[in-house]
Amino acid sequence: MHLSRFLDPKNDVAFKKIFGSEKNKDILIHFLNDILLFEGNRKIIEVEFLGTILDADIASKKESIVDVLCKDKNGAQYIIEMQVDPTQGFEKR
Repeated sequence: MHLSRFLDPKNDVAFKKIFGSEKNKDILIHFLNDILLFEGNRKIIEVEFLGTILDADIASKKESIVDVLCKDKNGAQYIIEMQVDPTQGFEKR
């Protein structure tokens, strides 16, 4: 078995390890603004981690959903979800 020496940021544990601390919030904000192409007043200026949800359908795979509450320059709020596994009912949330 080959072990990578790098963390996969799509994994919820790695995502939280990389981005989920107060000292790394600026990195997360820049990452989200870049990947979502947010500019001007749509730029995210604040982030907060919401509770991790462990879905019963994917619990056996040890995967969870990481939600981040974001606020932009206009005061609008967005919930951004880091999810790799397609979950049924996602569009209803």
